[in-house]
Amino acid sequence: MSRIAIELKNVSVARRGNAILSDISLTVEVGRCCAILGPNGSGKSALMAVLSGYLWPSTGAVCVDGRTYGHVDLAQIRQEIGLIEPSRAPKFDERMSIRDVVATGLFGTIVLPPHREPDEGQWRRVDDEVASVGLSAIGERAYGDLSSGEQMKTLLARAMVSDPRILLLDEPTVGLDIGSRAACVAVLDRLLQRTDPPTVVIVSHHLDELPYAVGKIVLMKGGRVVGQGTPEEMLTSAHLTRLFDCRVDVIENDGRFIASVRSVEPG
Repeated sequence: MSRIAIELKNVSVARRGNAILSDISLTVEVGRCCAILGPNGSGKSALMAVLSGYLWPSTGAVCVDGRTYGHVDLAQIRQEIGLIEPSRAPKFDERMSIRDVVATGLFGTIVLPPHREPDEGQWRRVDDEVASVGLSAIGERAYGDLSSGEQMKTLLARAMVSDPRILLLDEPTVGLDIGSRAACVAVLDRLLQRTDPPTVVIVSHHLDELPYAVGKIVLMKGGRVVGQGTPEEMLTSAHLTRLFDCRVDVIENDGRFIASVRSVEPG
């Protein structure tokens, strides 16, 4: 029987009388990939904040790796979660090298601690992760000189260097061009093919950036889960047309899904 990595039971979040999330229940199995889709303002990022322990539910229960929030040390759990939010990415010193930026993931900082130099084994870990995202040849290049795609690969390596059990990705390819997006998706595909991959939850607007290994789709609208199931069940023209309030045609091609907007309904 598969173990559960993430479980939300009837989670709601209200702020100043406004419902941000309403009665959210879902589970994600260990080592699996779950994608959350929905229009802007549907509560996707709020849900990620709840999962990472930075937004507290008004009602309901959040259980990560068998531990229920409110009964455990959140700081310890956060050490086991890799979180990437490009819109709120850490502000690294642009002169830092790729290797140094990745190494900060060992300590959960944005600079290398002055009195805590990574040891030889940790540097090997850093170099392995830099290699895994295809940046070994430019590992000493300054972070500020990288393209947006190379910076995202660096952030993925940084998130993985501490060997997290859970990886949360909030629109990881936002602002990337088609080629850079495809390169980052390829990195995710390789990550999920590891012998012991992390449990991955990805928030996205783009079907074509979902990894091959995505096993569960959660559709959100108005702060609620309006559908969840396999990609084949959820990524249909009918479901996405209702989700985004416009005509969406979905095409499946060799395990990838592509959405095409044909027309927008008035009003």
